[in-house]
Amino acid sequence: MSVPVVPPPGRPVLAPSTAARQAHAVRSGRPGRVNAVVVAYLLAAVVVAVSGDAVPAPRWLALHLLLLGAATNAIVIWSAHFAGALLHSRGNGRRGEPWRLATLNAGALLVLAGVGWDLPAYVVAGGAALVCAAVLAHLVALLRLRAGSLGGPLAGAVWFYVGSAVSLVVGGALGGLLATETWPALHERLHVAHAHANLLGWVGLTVVGTEFMLWPAVLRTRMVDGAAVVARHVVVMMSAGLTLCVAGLLVDVRPVAVAGLAVYAGGVARSLGPFLRTARQRPPHSAAAWMLAAATAWLVVAVVIDLVVLALSGLEGALDLFDAGLPVLAVGFVGQVLAAALTFLLPVVLGGGPEGNRRLTAVLDTAWPARTAALNAGALLLALPLGGFADLAAWALVLAGGGSFVVLAASVLLPDRRRRLAWPAALVLVPALVVVAAQSALPRPDSAPSAPTTGTRTVTVRLTEFAVTPAQISVPRGTRLRLDVRNEGHLTHDLKVDGRRGTHRLRAHQSQTVDVGVIAAPAIAWCTIGAHRQAGMQLRIDVDGGPAAVPAAAAGTGLAWRPDAVPSPDWRPYDARLAPAPGGREHRVTVRVEERDVEVAPGVTRRMWTFGGTVPGPVLRGRVGDLFTVTLVNGGTMAHSIDFHASEVAPDRAMRSIEPGESLTYQFRAARAGVWMYHCGTAPLLQHVANGMYGALIVDPPGLAEVDRELVLVQSELYLDGTLESMRAARPDAVVFNGYADQYRHAPVHVDPGDRVRIWVLDAGPSDGSAFHVVGAQFDTAYKEGSYLLRAGDGTAGGSQALDLAPSQGGFVELSLDEPGTYPFVTHRLADASRGATGLLVVGEPAAAGHTH
Repeated sequence: MSVPVVPPPGRPVLAPSTAARQAHAVRSGRPGRVNAVVVAYLLAAVVVAVSGDAVPAPRWLALHLLLLGAATNAIVIWSAHFAGALLHSRGNGRRGEPWRLATLNAGALLVLAGVGWDLPAYVVAGGAALVCAAVLAHLVALLRLRAGSLGGPLAGAVWFYVGSAVSLVVGGALGGLLATETWPALHERLHVAHAHANLLGWVGLTVVGTEFMLWPAVLRTRMVDGAAVVARHVVVMMSAGLTLCVAGLLVDVRPVAVAGLAVYAGGVARSLGPFLRTARQRPPHSAAAWMLAAATAWLVVAVVIDLVVLALSGLEGALDLFDAGLPVLAVGFVGQVLAAALTFLLPVVLGGGPEGNRRLTAVLDTAWPARTAALNAGALLLALPLGGFADLAAWALVLAGGGSFVVLAASVLLPDRRRRLAWPAALVLVPALVVVAAQSALPRPDSAPSAPTTGTRTVTVRLTEFAVTPAQISVPRGTRLRLDVRNEGHLTHDLKVDGRRGTHRLRAHQSQTVDVGVIAAPAIAWCTIGAHRQAGMQLRIDVDGGPAAVPAAAAGTGLAWRPDAVPSPDWRPYDARLAPAPGGREHRVTVRVEERDVEVAPGVTRRMWTFGGTVPGPVLRGRVGDLFTVTLVNGGTMAHSIDFHASEVAPDRAMRSIEPGESLTYQFRAARAGVWMYHCGTAPLLQHVANGMYGALIVDPPGLAEVDRELVLVQSELYLDGTLESMRAARPDAVVFNGYADQYRHAPVHVDPGDRVRIWVLDAGPSDGSAFHVVGAQFDTAYKEGSYLLRAGDGTAGGSQALDLAPSQGGFVELSLDEPGTYPFVTHRLADASRGATGLLVVGEPAAAGHTH
């Protein structure tokens, strides 16, 4: 994208012919090579677009060859030259340019290969870092030009390039975070902010800023009065608006994002004034002019639609719009801008004078009305949700219009004697590309082809909570497998083969077709979000006549623990001591969902889903009539919720599931006393509770007597493989008090002789009951489910030996321990006691080893 040289202050605006000569005079000695990079990326994008199954992720790869490859190189190559001309700088922005371009393309190729061929995330992140480094160096070069400039009428337009470079650095960093899944809970925010920064910032700011100069040159007319003033206003509006928009999207504050995008749209609208006045001065009459006008129209339409969707539907709507509309914007706006700029530029820098300029322009203008009409008609069809053969026709038109330009652009880089073959080659190659694209896009039968080494099979796969349908498929060895994945559930899911190759995260009712590749051996595909795989979201891919796919063990599963093992040095026990109910009648609590690795038995660590980072969650306490206001913040990677048994509220509101990054406020008044369970209520409930999402809320009975010590024990089951199959069969690997096997054997609980002790017990289950018992002691008070079964001093002279609780039931017992010694406590369901539901009460003696309370 080049522009005529703008004169310094006091000189008249250059005539188009003079502008062309001076633009030619400032070209580098290697114009063919630098422009060849852009054309090469365009040619690669066309080839990938028609390759279908021949390359992985063809849609993503083609789009990024255009955006990251062709557009980014064009911007870096030309904006430094434009800035030097506009600023009348003593330099020309070319110092260090070879190194910048080498770094840029090394990074771009790493990103393209890393994502396309599913290389390790650090490869993609490294590529993104190189791209950002190259653009930062480009930004420094621009600022140096600015510092040493003599100024000019449009010197302020250089700030468009500065703003666009900053946008690319931000967008590239966000893209690196997406590739490495550093913050999976923020995936959607990072995705949509990345798209806005790159498309509206890196490309949008550059194009709008360049049009102030390029548009008059393309029309062969003079710049209209006041254009320089408008340019200064527009760059401020677009830059400030984009900053607000991206920030609002990242923090998911819709009013901020909408306000920012509205300011950006206002800047685009303001830029149309000089654009339209110039067109009235001399209407478009060439291929470059008409393509530039059409590309500008696509930008305006895209920004308006984006603003409306973001205002009405928020983050999800904007993400859906970019997922569906990115090909349209890439073809209609970015691709067409590149075609228009190169149609104008290549003859200027390669023609060698007026005669050569006319000769090359004639080549690039060949059949331009038909090509331009085909390209824009194809983009329009892509924008309409028609599907089927309409999409096929759309891509055929796009390839006919865009592919023919790429062939012609490549031809002008050839020596003169070979250039005359360009148009005949286009007449042969472009229809061939369209035919290949049509064949790759046609529907294929859902049965194995007769030639398995070359055939392709497409299978429709449906995702729900929590299943993959079908759960098993079998294909002949050598078959190329494509999966049409549709999320028909209510939560976000994905599906990746071996946990790596597959879909992006699909929200409810989204779909994506992925090319798994040639199947040479059995494989497993599963949902990688949270523990959805363990919940049943897994697909087996078997080979006909071969061995069956064997699911690999999930991380942290299949581990065993030994009762004679000792905790790790960094382990700290869950404090069983219970503080009295806090003062005041209103209790405000924030509970944050955290998915973290937790030591659950000596030598065993597994991924647990927690309330507040501990298993069980924090113990809450109050009195009858107290008001609890609980704010739940989902800091996990999947949907979660919270259900307080002590509340009486509509479950579909206070207990609704919230997505990662969201929060809700749950308010209730504790009307009745008891030991109440709280837990996650998101499906599958069994798995969320068994994975650690439970806790106790104690509401004191009126007139509760004072005691010397109060303890709280929450009994639960532990399933080390984390699978629903084990949980449904109720085959726990361990049964624990307060989340850790034999916890209070390793860290005994200490009391003094003669202490009266109250022990609150909750059975969190999820499936087994409890019979709480203290060896060598009797209970003179027993309270269960809101009622005293036995009370000291009631005259009955009775005692209790165990407190029996069903899952989710709670109560307390009281006892006095006068004789020093060690008193084991257990569940008298002895099979569960042998699995870890034991502990020690030490009276009047120090603990033998381990931690103490």
